[in-house]
Amino acid sequence: MSGDDRSNPYRRHRFAVDIGERPPLGFTAVRGLSVRVEVGEEAAAADGTNRTNQSDDPWWDFGDWFDQYRDALPSAERRRTRSPDLELSRGVTDDDRLWDWVQDWVAGTTKPRDVHVVLLDEAGDPARGWRCRAAVPVEWTGPELVADRSGVATETIELAHEGIEPIADVQGLFDRLWGETDGDGRRWG
Repeated sequence: MSGDDRSNPYRRHRFAVDIGERPPLGFTAVRGLSVRVEVGEEAAAADGTNRTNQSDDPWWDFGDWFDQYRDALPSAERRRTRSPDLELSRGVTDDDRLWDWVQDWVAGTTKPRDVHVVLLDEAGDPARGWRCRAAVPVEWTGPELVADRSGVATETIELAHEGIEPIADVQGLFDRLWGETDGDGRRWG
C-alpha cells in the first residue's frame, strides 16, 4: 500500500458544498447522494419493454443460469440510473440566497447549476467529491417553530438534478472553489 491509500473510513461530519455562490454557504447536512441502476423489470418498465425471461422449463431445471440472468438484463445502452433529489440543510441566517435561488428559478431568471459536495479528511483537506449535474431547486422548507423546545432554526433546499458523478480532481476543484479569499484575506471554506 502506498502512503496515500486509506483503510479507515472518513468521518461524515466534515464536508463542503458549493452551489455556485460567493462567499460559499455552509450546510449542516447533505442527503440524497445515491445512484440506483435500474435492471430487469425496473428497466423494462422504464423503457416500455418486457425483458423478463419467462420459460416453460420446470423450476428445478436451472439450465445455464448465468445466460438466463444476463439475457434478462437490458443492454448497456438501455440501462438507466436514477438518483433521489439532493437535500441541503443549514441554520437560518439573514442570508437569503437559497430563497432567492428558488424565486429566481420560478421566475425563469436563472439556469440550472452544478452542485459540488466534497468530503473532507481530518485535516480539512478534500478526500472525495461528487458533482450533481444541472441542479434546480424544487422545494424550500423553512424552520419548524415550536415554543416549548429549544434548538437551531434550519432551512432545507431540495434540488432535482440530472445525475451524480465522482469528481476526479477533487483537490483542484477544492482549491478553485474554496481556495479564494474574501476582501479581508480570509480563506473561504
